[in-house]
Amino acid sequence: MATGSSPPVDPKTVALEVQKGKSLEEIQRIFGIKLKSQVQDLYVRGLKQLGEIPQFEMPKSKDGESAKIVDTGYRRSIGQSGSITLTRSLLLEMLGFQEGDVFQILRQGSDLILRKVE
Repeated sequence: MATGSSPPVDPKTVALEVQKGKSLEEIQRIFGIKLKSQVQDLYVRGLKQLGEIPQFEMPKSKDGESAKIVDTGYRRSIGQSGSITLTRSLLLEMLGFQEGDVFQILRQGSDLILRKVE
């Protein structure tokens, strides 16, 4: 180990400290962690290791193929009216849907999923 470096922090230990009621700042100080995002990452990883967060798999498509994630590069924000606009070219040309297709809107964590319904 190089001089001045510290051993890696065990994610389970961080999760247990949070469950005991320690603050983010206390955990940073105890373990010598500089960024709050590192504490948050260790906490989530620790919860997974402790079995507090269930593991899940991405759903398979109906035809048996694995579901593919397609990043179109398009980014949208919620407008003043509370709506998100998906353009015709994005839906029809880039993603291959057809006019008249109907979708169910689902939420999985922080993700929104548009599932085509028959």
